[in-house]
Amino acid sequence: MKVQILFLFVLSLNMVYAQDNFQVASFSLTIKGSSNLHDWQSTAKELRATGAFAVEAGELQAINALSVEVPVKSIKSEKGSIMDNKTYKALDANKYPAIKYKLDKATVNKKGDKYDVNASGSLMIAGVTNKVNFYVSGKTGSDGSLTFNGSYKLKMTDYKIDPPTALLGTMTVGDDVEIVFRVTLKAK
Repeated sequence: MKVQILFLFVLSLNMVYAQDNFQVASFSLTIKGSSNLHDWQSTAKELRATGAFAVEAGELQAINALSVEVPVKSIKSEKGSIMDNKTYKALDANKYPAIKYKLDKATVNKKGDKYDVNASGSLMIAGVTNKVNFYVSGKTGSDGSLTFNGSYKLKMTDYKIDPPTALLGTMTVGDDVEIVFRVTLKAK
């Protein structure tokens, strides 16, 4: 009898907090930095993400899993192919073809019609993985989609990346980089 009650309790929890698998519907991801000559930015043209989210009555309750991959060679600069090639070389794109993020845990707090999410996980760039913590703002769409906005600042040297140089070393890229993103996910 105790086993049956426990089973019914677990089953009811699954119904209350249904977990859906989500995938990317749309995104924007920009990488911003500076050099001794000018600021620069590059944009990812491809992003793959999957996640498992607990949603109840159209409201996000929890983020149970999230994995994100950005193919390095999908990153394109407004400055053109010379900058792109410097980026691919710095990130060792042939050996490490993707930047990867895997969520370890997230805390979701509802604030009006939005969500404040504190996320922690592992970010792998150029073969180096670091634990990262950052804040994300989220919102549920009328179509059941979930949209998250955020940014994360990092130092290239924390990932053993030597900031690129150009023009025979007269242009040096700064160590600080900011990743700014917006991702909309929909249930599979």
